Amino acid sequence: MNKPNFIFKVFLFVLVLSATNVFAQTDTKQAQADPCYEVVLQLLMASNNAGEKSSLPPSLSNTVKKLKTLYTFSDFRLTTTFLQRTTSSVEYKSLLTEFNQITDKNYPAFSDWSLKGLRSIPNAQGRNVLQFEMFRFGMRIPIVRSGAGEGGNTQSSVVYDSTGVTTTRFSVNINEPTVIGSLTTSKPDELLFLVLTVKPAE
Repeated sequence: MNKPNFIFKVFLFVLVLSATNVFAQTDTKQAQADPCYEVVLQLLMASNNAGEKSSLPPSLSNTVKKLKTLYTFSDFRLTTTFLQRTTSSVEYKSLLTEFNQITDKNYPAFSDWSLKGLRSIPNAQGRNVLQFEMFRFGMRIPIVRSGAGEGGNTQSSVVYDSTGVTTTRFSVNINEPTVIGSLTTSKPDELLFLVLTVKPAE
């Protein structure tokens, strides 16, 4: 057997085998799904109105205890819960029917929230946390104005006022409710807290 031809055939065989392994590894990586997470955003209303007391889910008990060390509100109640699944980002818009009690019922309130760049990374202690590139929450609240119209009749007009909070590059512990912001409402003795919980989807 010609030695150069034999060496060339061996080299070609090794090259083909290596390429096959590379393609097989690439196919395996492509077949792996990105991790999916369950994102729960809860709106927690704090006030001094004893008549509005309601039960809270056990998962928020520690959150409320911490808030009571910082604020003097006598009552905390859960108003809204949003649930979404994602591998990285969420974009959500909806009505806020719960807020009809603090606005004119003929004009609903709207919410608009999103998060981007969700990923799991180790913190300084080596423990995995969930980091976000950006989180934004906004509300559009109707403000009804009344005034005298033609002929002395009372006329009403509505203007939507926007309020919200945006934060970038923050992290939360897995499956641990975390307060990420607060907003005032139309009442002076109320405050709305945004509580975010993220855990691996089952």
